[in-house]
Amino acid sequence: MSIISAEGVGDTRRDASIKLTIIARQLRARFDEMAVDIGVTRSQWRAIAVISRFPGASQRAIAEHLEITEVSAGRLVERLAADGLVERRKHGADKRTLAIFLTAKGAKLTDSLDELAKRAETIAWQGFDEEAMVQLNGYLDRLRDNLVRPEED
Repeated sequence: MSIISAEGVGDTRRDASIKLTIIARQLRARFDEMAVDIGVTRSQWRAIAVISRFPGASQRAIAEHLEITEVSAGRLVERLAADGLVERRKHGADKRTLAIFLTAKGAKLTDSLDELAKRAETIAWQGFDEEAMVQLNGYLDRLRDNLVRPEED
């Protein structure tokens, strides 16, 4: 199915851009549906994933990874701490900065979220063999690199 431009001619680059946006939203929605029984919101599971990948991260670093404000990250960390999923510790180098770590309960939740992600990926990527996945990842890496590089004249 092609997205038709105003001139009536399909633009394959625009089609691909729109499809990537839609597919990303569908992947998140599918995962959200599967995660509803665990009792965490999308914001919470995203924060937990960041903290799992970067133990001891500051709220500022968490905010940067999640592309949200520090205030929003602070509220998120506060909620996760209240639920016993994370703990704040004084940062070794800077006593004013707090380092955020998963608790045992948070680590167990991370394991559950990881299992859900694997199930969601199995559904999403059915019919793709390893060769196709390698090729797709190469294309996505190239696209990412194009977007992070300064624009060329």
